[in-house]
Amino acid sequence: MNNATPSTKSPMVYAVATPKGGVGKSTTLSALGINLERKGKKVLLIDLDNIGSLTNNFQGADVRLPEFSNVTQLFQEPDSGKQIVVNPIRESLHLLQGDSTISDFNRSNDMTLILKMRDNLQDNLPDYKTYDYILIDTPAGNGNTVMAALICAHRVYSPIDLDINAIGSLAELTKILKPIRRSLNTNLQWAGFVINRVPKLISYLGKKVPHAVSDREIYNNLVKSFGDAALLGVIAFRTPIKNAISAGTWVSGNEDSAVDAAFELEQFCNNLLEKN
Repeated sequence: MNNATPSTKSPMVYAVATPKGGVGKSTTLSALGINLERKGKKVLLIDLDNIGSLTNNFQGADVRLPEFSNVTQLFQEPDSGKQIVVNPIRESLHLLQGDSTISDFNRSNDMTLILKMRDNLQDNLPDYKTYDYILIDTPAGNGNTVMAALICAHRVYSPIDLDINAIGSLAELTKILKPIRRSLNTNLQWAGFVINRVPKLISYLGKKVPHAVSDREIYNNLVKSFGDAALLGVIAFRTPIKNAISAGTWVSGNEDSAVDAAFELEQFCNNLLEKN
């Protein structure tokens, strides 16, 4: 595939969103981007989280490069004509870097902001149609930046941990999706959820499930509430994932924990992409 050749086909846009924080949105989205890059796809990562974890993973902790645009430009007037300049992390993996001031947009009462991101991407990102996938990271909650991401996305998925509030958090998100899909983005679909950061997994009837009885009860309730088809995977809390993803690379190594980590991430990515 020649990444420089324009396409008449628009990129597939994925957003990650969960009202609850600390569940692995940036980690799973980073893994998805690397997975797609490894498959020969051209990917643009967009960091809408004011913490900037996605940017830290690929650019370095707290490294912000003034020669490249940051996400606040997505919320300027689309007809300004100011082109968006992304950081080519690698040949087929690019980044629109995060910025802490995005939180100002998130708190704004100007609701027209949520419509500007889609127009800026399509009109002011010079190579928009050369991307196969655009992946959008979002902060916790349901602020303006999350709404803007959902207006742009074809698919949204939700990482969740095995907390007692997990079901309520996902139910809150699915309620938000309905009015957006009805009036602002008819193409939007919720692809499902991935259970992340599980302390320990065991194999049961060909599946990986939580080891602890209390965790397994929440797991079963999640599947019962949203359906087995909505479960995109189960990922354990593993050091190899943290070390690899925070360096912008895929998990490697022959140790059992690394092999299991790579398998769990691959399974999640495949299940999500099969929802197309």
